[in-house]
Amino acid sequence: MTVQAFERTHDTPYPPREARVVSRARWDAFARRLREHLRLSLGLTPSLPDPPLRALRAEAYRGDGYRIERFALETLPGFYLTGSLFVPDAPADTRAPAMLQPHGHFEQGRLNEADVLRAVALAQAGVYVLSYDMVGYNDQFQLPHWGAEPLEWRRWGFSRAGLQTWNSLCAFEWLRQQRAIDPQRIGCSGISGGGTQTFLLSALEPRLSCAAPVKMVSSVMQGGCICENAPLLRLFAGNPEIAGLTAPRPMLLISDAGDWTRDNPEVVAPYLKRVYGLFHAEGQFAHAHYSEGHQWGAEPRRAYYEWIARVWRLPRTPQDPDLRWESLLPALRVWGDALPKPSDAPTGDAVLRLYQRLAGESVARWRRTRRFEAEARAALLSMLGLERVEDARDDPVPDAWQGVLPSRRYARLVVALGEASARRWQRDGYAVVRLPELPRPAPKTDYAYLATYNLTPDTARARTLLGVLMRLKPRATRLAVAAHGEWATLSGIACALAQVPLDAPSLAEPEPLDLPCYDRLGGAATVQRLMLAPE
Repeated sequence: MTVQAFERTHDTPYPPREARVVSRARWDAFARRLREHLRLSLGLTPSLPDPPLRALRAEAYRGDGYRIERFALETLPGFYLTGSLFVPDAPADTRAPAMLQPHGHFEQGRLNEADVLRAVALAQAGVYVLSYDMVGYNDQFQLPHWGAEPLEWRRWGFSRAGLQTWNSLCAFEWLRQQRAIDPQRIGCSGISGGGTQTFLLSALEPRLSCAAPVKMVSSVMQGGCICENAPLLRLFAGNPEIAGLTAPRPMLLISDAGDWTRDNPEVVAPYLKRVYGLFHAEGQFAHAHYSEGHQWGAEPRRAYYEWIARVWRLPRTPQDPDLRWESLLPALRVWGDALPKPSDAPTGDAVLRLYQRLAGESVARWRRTRRFEAEARAALLSMLGLERVEDARDDPVPDAWQGVLPSRRYARLVVALGEASARRWQRDGYAVVRLPELPRPAPKTDYAYLATYNLTPDTARARTLLGVLMRLKPRATRLAVAAHGEWATLSGIACALAQVPLDAPSLAEPEPLDLPCYDRLGGAATVQRLMLAPE
């Protein structure tokens, strides 16, 4: 039996699990754990320092009942979210609602007909709209949108998916701080990759009032771009369950028979209705299904306008404006004479170095908090793709260890990996079980999003040891592990979770292992603080 089968991809069917919606208590426990997992996978645990939230704005266009501003928001020092702010001439209320509008993977990003028409329609109905770029699209120039995310990125939890989610969180917070905007009526809507950004933001920001993910949530395809596939993201839950974290807040799910959301009427929508039913909030969930292909056409736009008018009690229902949308394109670009591009903004590797510095500062603060131990243990569980630590007990035991593990009970037992010395434990009366060090299996594929859906070869080995320790703990009054080399690092993770003492000369890695988010958590120093000291 192999330690890890590299089988799952973004196209692998991933039906939501019915066992998670059997009761409100079960869903609540799962939802808390999934939010923890999402935060880690998107590089948000521990929390980054407060963002600058410095907005650069310049008026670009005045239309019928609205104006457009060129907009850039500093979300990390020198790093900018870019887009267009649509400002209503006649806000819907003294403090008006606002809609965040991330875009999908269309050739022109947010500069497409449907995105422009929706933004203008809402602004003319009294709603503020912030339409913003994905990383590397249009005016967001500091990282390319496509490209490899190497081992150093994975270990630091640095990803395009994480940056985009951070940008969305910052945009939400900036809107909340504006006196003209009602902080209780800020929503998010987007199609395709913008739908992914919508349900990720809604999952992590409970103050978001409503969400409309369009033609994205599916059990048969989870997202085809690297910006939707952060390492660890979907190790134990898929998009339907992530979308379920919006409940009980209002959601409009739009799907289509002509794309991967064709499963929504039979699979996704019924599941989400059951989630909303746990909150007695079935009326807060709406679903509309079309047959127009992967686009946001006029008919689903009308459904969206009617839904948002109802949810926010707008004085009138938005409708598509009568205008040549292409004529607005020059006003929708951010940088130029009116708003010069910052000359000192970091680009490429400098963005990673900035993030590493901020992340390092956050770890130092985190270790001084009362929540550190609980959050760090949850993060290690996420690294190993586990919802609960006891789930590791059900993992298969590799063939190389099958005949070695004891079945009898022991007063004292030490598990020695490979050639690690167990003499001190033998002197103290411990029985020794010596397990061969499992070799590091080579991935069977060069699939770019391997770590999004599968354990890496190294996290798989750590999880295998954790499963063995969870089996042995009931059979030994006192249990310990002895390891060295790379297995000391892997054993440190397993022992921290199993609460078993580890005897190792060091947790330092001879060569960097493929441990997503390990450095983001503070690496060996954090693991050391979670482990029981050897007797």
